[in-house]
Amino acid sequence: MDWPTPSKVKAAVTFKSLLLGLFLVAPGAFASGDLDSHIRSAAHRFRIDPLLVKAIMEVESRADRLAVSPKGAQGLMQVMPKTAEQLGIANPHHSLSNLMGACEYLRTLLNRFSFDIPKALAAYNAGPTNVDRYGGIPPFRETQRYVRKVLAAYDRLKKQTP
Repeated sequence: MDWPTPSKVKAAVTFKSLLLGLFLVAPGAFASGDLDSHIRSAAHRFRIDPLLVKAIMEVESRADRLAVSPKGAQGLMQVMPKTAEQLGIANPHHSLSNLMGACEYLRTLLNRFSFDIPKALAAYNAGPTNVDRYGGIPPFRETQRYVRKVLAAYDRLKKQTP
């Protein structure tokens, strides 16, 4: 039997790593079923409606796990680096890690704002301090638009789900 030379093995491993790397990095490289499974897992763990999680994800990143906002938010749920660090999200572009961390954070916001979804969404977007300061959704155009968009997506998803 002819064994491959070390250079052929190295080339094969490098090529395989390159292909695997492309698969792991390409947006949409995961099957939508995998993403739905991740959403359900994270939502279930933190007792959040998976349709709300999906609505936030649609508005935040359009389901692009490699999304990075101009302000530096990353991944499917657009978690800010400082928040990711606090939540222990080592790689914000890893779908399940991002969803788990974001759902944990969303659960704390829902608890803090007595399960008032619009206030929790405003806090997710503008920070809980701003929601406290203004006693509700802050008067920031971006935040008001964000809350409307997520709630509209949430309503649409609920209507589409039997």
